Amino acid sequence: MTSESVAAATDALDARLGAATTARSLEFWTTLMKGEAVFRGVPMAGIRQACRGVWDEQDLGSWPTEDLLGLAHHWFARPASEDKLAAVLMLAELMPGRLTLAHVDGLAHPLATGDVADWNVTDWYATKSLHRFLRDAADIESRATAIATWAQADRLWHRRAGVVAFVGLAPQADQLFDGFVEVVLDACAANLARPERFAQTGPGWVLRELSRAVPERVRAFVEAHPEMSPEARRMATARLRPGPYRRR
Repeated sequence: MTSESVAAATDALDARLGAATTARSLEFWTTLMKGEAVFRGVPMAGIRQACRGVWDEQDLGSWPTEDLLGLAHHWFARPASEDKLAAVLMLAELMPGRLTLAHVDGLAHPLATGDVADWNVTDWYATKSLHRFLRDAADIESRATAIATWAQADRLWHRRAGVVAFVGLAPQADQLFDGFVEVVLDACAANLARPERFAQTGPGWVLRELSRAVPERVRAFVEAHPEMSPEARRMATARLRPGPYRRR
């Protein structure tokens, strides 16, 4: 990967995202994040179209995987959330099967450096890119164990990604591999050691989905962790309480 090729791909992304900007989307994103992130004002459909357009135009499919990961890092490091989300979509939708266990540190990079530093991009990254990295992998146990260690990282969003990555897989529980539930519960416990809201609600979200498969284990976990915030507790037990289901 050369600096010229990265610049060309990034210039192409700039042009496509710039053409897709709308005042309505800028208002939506800014209101959603309450001014906590920078936005161009591009709807998700526009980000996806821009990412796919750059992929085709710049023949990114011919790039080595390590170079594509480097390009993703470059986009994650840009200030606008749409650029970061383009990196998320490239990893999740355009590179299936190309990432291996050896790329775990590369996947951690934008979180470890603070280039991903809000709940919106973190959750997109975790539920799209990291979920795809785990899903259907022959070595899912090794990958899951590696991602779960992120729950002990120093940065809040790195920790959160280490549990939210399991949201889409949690309902399958130990059908994925023996010990999956224990891996996820350990990651949840590690996050709960921190009092910040998003360190707490990540486990709450995952536990809610895990309760579809192993309700009694989730119930026991919640009872054993009084440090859970009331919000996280409500989320975790949403499917365990009597009456109509509510997400919280």
